[in-house]
Amino acid sequence: MLQRNKLKGEQSRTDMDGEETTTHDTSHDTLPFRLGDIEIKPRFVDFHPSVTKIRTELLFQWKLIRTDWNQQFTIAVISAVLAVLLGALNADIFDGGNAKIAGLEGLQVAGSTAYFQMVLSIACWAWFLFSLVQLFPIMRTHTITLLLIWGGFGVAQIYFHSYNRNFPISFSLSDMMGGFLITLVCIFFLYFFIKAVRETRDLHVETHHLHEDVRVMEAAMREHSLAGWTIICVTWSISAMMSAWTGAHYIAERTGSRTWALILHLFFSAVTIPLMIWTIWFPQKMLGNEARVRTKAAVIAEEDLMSKAILEVSPDEEAW
Repeated sequence: MLQRNKLKGEQSRTDMDGEETTTHDTSHDTLPFRLGDIEIKPRFVDFHPSVTKIRTELLFQWKLIRTDWNQQFTIAVISAVLAVLLGALNADIFDGGNAKIAGLEGLQVAGSTAYFQMVLSIACWAWFLFSLVQLFPIMRTHTITLLLIWGGFGVAQIYFHSYNRNFPISFSLSDMMGGFLITLVCIFFLYFFIKAVRETRDLHVETHHLHEDVRVMEAAMREHSLAGWTIICVTWSISAMMSAWTGAHYIAERTGSRTWALILHLFFSAVTIPLMIWTIWFPQKMLGNEARVRTKAAVIAEEDLMSKAILEVSPDEEAW
């Protein structure tokens, strides 16, 4: 498997256990096909050129991720799905728990099976995060950010449902401030994540595909289009929100009668996991292992700090 991945233009790196972990080299010369090679048949949904463009990019990315998919991807998905199942299919959740106990005290009275499931679920989530960090090294910080956004959506839904177990039915604006602020913060971080990828893409094209002919530069920018990826990213966020809402909606009714909400929670969680991998895989595939995914403002700020640091260094401090 490792040899085949290397033939595809992928690189290997050694993890803490001394085993080689595959990372992806994004040189366009190593791609089995390019975006410009993808042709799609016209459909009734192609009422605007942008729809055709997005469909083409999604098909391109789908074919590309299928060529990249390996055992490590599968193990990462399985670990996250197990984490969701172990956390959701819990006896203490089914019977509604004890409304008078909260916080660490609740852990002390939890059943041994439920406690063991919780520990295993945390371990599976940790392995999922570790796998993604190893697979997509330039997306390490952003991988953690996306997981925090997903968790933030969950905390926001807990705030929403703590005052109204039927949220969003019969909601009151005065009871939504906590959850609303957390949701806004999550959307804010998601926006800057997308912005960082876009601006890093622009810098990548300007640096690695620089050409005196403007038409060649425009063609390179089209090859690096992120319209389809943005749709995947937005779809991931919606799926994460639905996963959080259905989970909170189920536990808000302590009788456990909302089985449909639990089923939908498991479904949306299972959808969110591969979408998250897709979301962080494509920038890694496009930008390569040497890139740093940052906004232009962050790059400018770092350059200013570096220039000030150089000016502040005296000749004596630079001498041997």
